[in-house]
Amino acid sequence: MPSTSPGIPSSSPPADFIQILPGAPTCSLQALTTFTFRHKRYVVYFSGCQLNICTSPTKLVQALSFDDELKAIAAESQTGKIAVVGKSDRYILEPVAEGWTRVWWKKSLRLGREDAGDEAQCLSWSGEGDLLVGGTRQLSLLSTLPSSRTNSPAVSPADVDDLEERSALWSKPIASPVQFAVFCPSANLIATNGRYDRLVKIWRRLSFEEALFDYTYLPHPGAVTHIEWRLLYEHSNERRGSGISGRHDENPEVLYTIANDGLLRIWKTCGMHEPDIVVLHTSIDLVSAIPQSPSLATNGTSTNQRPPRYAFTIPAEHFDTAVTAAVASATGSKTSHALEHLKEVSSKSLDIIVTLDGHDRMSAWGVQSIGHKRRPQTPSSTQPFHIAHVEDLPLKIKPGSNARFQTWFVETTLHILVHTFDGHVMWWQGDVEAFFSPSAPGRERLAINGDWCGHMQNIVGMRAARDGTNVVSWTAGGDLILWKRASDVTLMQESRIETGERMFDALVWDQRGQQVVTTVHAQTTANWSAEGRNLSSEPLASGSGESQHMLLPTDGQLSVIEALNRSVADPTTLKGASGSNEADHATERCDLDSPESKLTCHATSTARGHLFVTADGNGVLSRYTLQSTEPDRGLVRIDGSEAAFPTGVTEPSCLEANEVFAALLSSDGKELTVVDLKDGYIEHTQTFTERVRRVRWHETSEGQNLLAVSLKTSVEVLGQARYDHRKDHSAWITVYQVSIAGTGLDIFAIAWLHGANLAIAGSNGIMICGSMIATPGLDEEAGDRLDLRSGPVLRIALPELAWRLNQPLPVWHPETLSHFVGHGNPGAAIRVLHRLNEKLKYWSEGDDLHAQLDIDQDQLLVSDRDAALSTEVIQELAEHLEEKNLPAISTAEQGRLKLVVQALAFICEHLEGLDLYALRYLFSWKVQLLHLAQAAETQAPDGTKTNGVHHSAQQPPVPQMHWREIAFATHSTTQQPLVDILIPHYDNKLTWPIASALGLTAWLSDPEALASIFESLAQSSYRQTSPPDPINASLFFLALHKKQTLLGLWRIATGHKEQRATVNFLKRDFALQECKVAAKKNAYALMGKRRFKYAAAFFLLADDAASAVSLLAGQCGDAMLAIAVARLYSGDGSDVLRKLLEERLMVSAEKDGDRWLMSWCHSTLGEKREAADALVRPLKGIRKWWQDDPATLVLYRQLRKVPSEHEYQAVLRAARLLRRMGMWVLAVDVVSKWAFVTADTHHPPVQVVDGSEANGIHDETTSVLDGFGAPEEPLALPVETESPTPPVLDEKAARQAKAAELLAKLKAKKETASPAPAVASETKAQPTQFKEPDPGSLLDSFGF
Repeated sequence: MPSTSPGIPSSSPPADFIQILPGAPTCSLQALTTFTFRHKRYVVYFSGCQLNICTSPTKLVQALSFDDELKAIAAESQTGKIAVVGKSDRYILEPVAEGWTRVWWKKSLRLGREDAGDEAQCLSWSGEGDLLVGGTRQLSLLSTLPSSRTNSPAVSPADVDDLEERSALWSKPIASPVQFAVFCPSANLIATNGRYDRLVKIWRRLSFEEALFDYTYLPHPGAVTHIEWRLLYEHSNERRGSGISGRHDENPEVLYTIANDGLLRIWKTCGMHEPDIVVLHTSIDLVSAIPQSPSLATNGTSTNQRPPRYAFTIPAEHFDTAVTAAVASATGSKTSHALEHLKEVSSKSLDIIVTLDGHDRMSAWGVQSIGHKRRPQTPSSTQPFHIAHVEDLPLKIKPGSNARFQTWFVETTLHILVHTFDGHVMWWQGDVEAFFSPSAPGRERLAINGDWCGHMQNIVGMRAARDGTNVVSWTAGGDLILWKRASDVTLMQESRIETGERMFDALVWDQRGQQVVTTVHAQTTANWSAEGRNLSSEPLASGSGESQHMLLPTDGQLSVIEALNRSVADPTTLKGASGSNEADHATERCDLDSPESKLTCHATSTARGHLFVTADGNGVLSRYTLQSTEPDRGLVRIDGSEAAFPTGVTEPSCLEANEVFAALLSSDGKELTVVDLKDGYIEHTQTFTERVRRVRWHETSEGQNLLAVSLKTSVEVLGQARYDHRKDHSAWITVYQVSIAGTGLDIFAIAWLHGANLAIAGSNGIMICGSMIATPGLDEEAGDRLDLRSGPVLRIALPELAWRLNQPLPVWHPETLSHFVGHGNPGAAIRVLHRLNEKLKYWSEGDDLHAQLDIDQDQLLVSDRDAALSTEVIQELAEHLEEKNLPAISTAEQGRLKLVVQALAFICEHLEGLDLYALRYLFSWKVQLLHLAQAAETQAPDGTKTNGVHHSAQQPPVPQMHWREIAFATHSTTQQPLVDILIPHYDNKLTWPIASALGLTAWLSDPEALASIFESLAQSSYRQTSPPDPINASLFFLALHKKQTLLGLWRIATGHKEQRATVNFLKRDFALQECKVAAKKNAYALMGKRRFKYAAAFFLLADDAASAVSLLAGQCGDAMLAIAVARLYSGDGSDVLRKLLEERLMVSAEKDGDRWLMSWCHSTLGEKREAADALVRPLKGIRKWWQDDPATLVLYRQLRKVPSEHEYQAVLRAARLLRRMGMWVLAVDVVSKWAFVTADTHHPPVQVVDGSEANGIHDETTSVLDGFGAPEEPLALPVETESPTPPVLDEKAARQAKAAELLAKLKAKKETASPAPAVASETKAQPTQFKEPDPGSLLDSFGF
């Protein structure tokens, strides 16, 4: 039983759809009704057990589900109540309003039955809230008013909804089941009729207090097929009269009846003093009204076999109102003959009778209105008046099908609802002038605006064909419908197939130009024609349909892949399905390579075979192929390192994949993971508040991917976006959301259609979401990435939106300029800014602007160290960027472009003094600094100046430098000039937070410079409090081996509570073992008090640098401070530093996939080859796309001595990453200009422009022989058809190898004659205890 208020609206209203298919209407005479409530038209019809309430052909307001199949509905316009009856249950639904825009219905009353065997057949409302129920045994009247005269307030104990149950005011037994029971508009008369009856019984109420009636019968020559009272004009002020009043003498009421003799009879009521209650007024022969109908030739003209006719009536008041509106809206001086004709018809006050033959003929007649008030002098006539005759009308009805009509006008538009008993509700619209025109073509009179059809049970599955043009949907009972594309955005029902048994899967596919539908059942697979004819049926290999099945169509044949439990897949190939009832088939059994595979998904099919993706219980994805040419081999696992990817999703509950991506759901179904199947990247992870029901992929014509994620009442569409290394952007973003919350429907299936339209199956119906999206409703992140400022774009197609999210970036994009600098070519970025400034001088918004600013590809990335940005160019660019909105970038991106311009202008001042490594660092630092300053200004309180006292009191913003910049700066030969640029920015007041964020202690190579920086940090730490506290500086001074300096500071720290004890302790000789033990005891005591940094200082007193460094990196979580202490106290080549790097930092780098940190660690340890290899070596474990930075190739090219075996794949991977980032220019440059070298033909690394060594590490005196290595075996690189060709040895390489061997011998002889000097770092003895400085210079640096 449904809830009391099904479909209570959520915070967001249901989405607008381009087409809705709520379900096939039940074959019932009262399955459809319309009414007006609160000035809005509602259309209500039921499909099986579901009641649908709509306001337009594409707007579903609410759907309510009931336990029993419904029999009849009736609605009352005045109160908005809807009466619903089923086989046993009867309910009253009342409207609940939320403001003026939202209305939904909930159950308010339950109507009781005096006879349990009485089944309701029809309903009718009176004008006073009374409901007439015609059943199989009784005719009952019930009141729905709050204060009914004889209602029963008792609540049925079986009603779980606690609804009030009403009993009947009166009940009358009937001889046979009622087919029609209708109140007249005044509620004085009731017209009833039984099935196949020739008599219509008229009940005249003699009393409204008691069930007293007078009766009469209206005879017909044949069975009565339709009864209808003429509607009152809704704006009339007529009141209901009593049976003894004289109202009927003035305005008699009108009854229309149609019998199977083809005549429409018009009856009128008589006065109280006349002997008759109702008399015949006139009749119209509906068959003769269309004399040349094709149905006459088929059925003949005999009265016993007269062809069927359909008719509907339009009251004179409604018609006159529409004609008046048409006259008022007429424009132009040209006379419209059709409009003049309508004016003539309207002047006669005619009720309109429209008859149709169901083929394409229509005839409209007018009968002088009986119920319409007219002047006494107006002559009356009973003869019909011919209005129009039409052929080739698009409104057709299937032969042999009954039809019911509902009509109304909205201004000049005529709406016609046609409920055909073959399972359709068609919504037609036409202009009143064209519809009743005497000469307009039939095709121009009506246009179909909606066709509601579909299932009568809940849809359990839906699947689209490969091209998205055809769709099949099915129910649990085996009812399958084939839908085909009627237009670019709508579907139409092609055929219905009753399989008679439960289906597990179905697919429509094309075989030699014919549509074939294949269904999978419990033990068989069956093929059906598009018309519903069974072609063949084959048993399943396993004999069970409970396992997972995949239907794979390719080139005129279909393979049925059955995944049994975990390890077996059975392909069954069906051929010749459309040729005969017996299909040739072959069955093969094959084992999956992975015995732990749990989920299997078909990714794609080609002429060569099928690609499958599997996921085991640990979330490891594997790929398999099934070759069409060699089906005997079964599923073959794809070899190579890129064939299996860990995802970290344990026990996945769902897997959906295509050729490029895979989507996994967690065990609880609430977490979504998107994986790239080429490189194994985890591109997106999203957690939902409820369980995900369906996931479906779609690839647009441009090759972009969309992912639809279905929840209970909503669908979220994710779009593939560019890679962006900024943390606030994801590789997949929510493009838009579709919600059916508040409609009472649950989503059971989704499918992508042609053109990126989305079909959603909810309960009985299917709703189609169009691909056009309103840009104001876009997700905030999607709107930030799109350039929608250039024009008034209100709607955008989903494929175009997906393309815009992945389009190549223009050269003026801030990310492109930043990557130019990061790839070692700041001159290219400066060249782009110069050209951009020239273009913007004559460019205005709306004009075209070339993506490369008309710069040739070959000239774009040419290095130029002499390039510069003048002050004039910078000012002009700033003005242009303030006044004009550049295309292809968003407002936020243009704001970042301004910061990049300022940063480039800043590094132009240092081009001559810094090498490329230092320039990369400086550029990144400046961009971050400008961004932080801009954010600080934005967050500053109102009225506060940026240079005011409030701002100056705050700590200046410090960029957090990435290990990428630190790794580059480590190999710089201009580190000291770089330091001289950085420190003055902070007023030469260097603190540890600043030094740590800048990574100074990690990339400074000069020990003296590092010691000087650390001493400055010690002084600033000492002075950071008032009065100065020596505790803050203890670690720094002890790391510098300056115990005496620290002791002097403690001596002057008068008033400090720890002064005496600390001074006495520091006076000890810590070269003695007992003093070291005492220092360690103090360190452990401080650790117990969680004073970890001070404890590390005492470990240094005990000469236990390893413990101090471990404490700093572990409990303190300050790896940068640990590195500084290890380098300064123990030295760069010490075991302490090696242990820190190998056991902590390198382990963390391996876990996080941080190539830059790993390379820096190897470089610090002097492992140059490993440092280069770490930049290109494939990552292990779970991979994230931001872990593979294309800039690693830049540093790798400078560090490589011997090429890595992973170099080739690293180049391809970097090109793919740059392409996903939108850097197509750089991707092409990497692939086309990368120089592969082999071990025996190695050339020296490329030198930087300033002539210094690229890596900045000098182990020995340079020589021309250094560039040549000993001959080694050539590197074997894999070959891919779409990738750069790997290097191949030739005769030139052989000659170079011989020359290298000769030069190696000469070099060995040279080294024997004059041995190389010892390396300073190796000969320098490491101190084992504190070196006592001169007492006279202890406090000189502090100014005491």
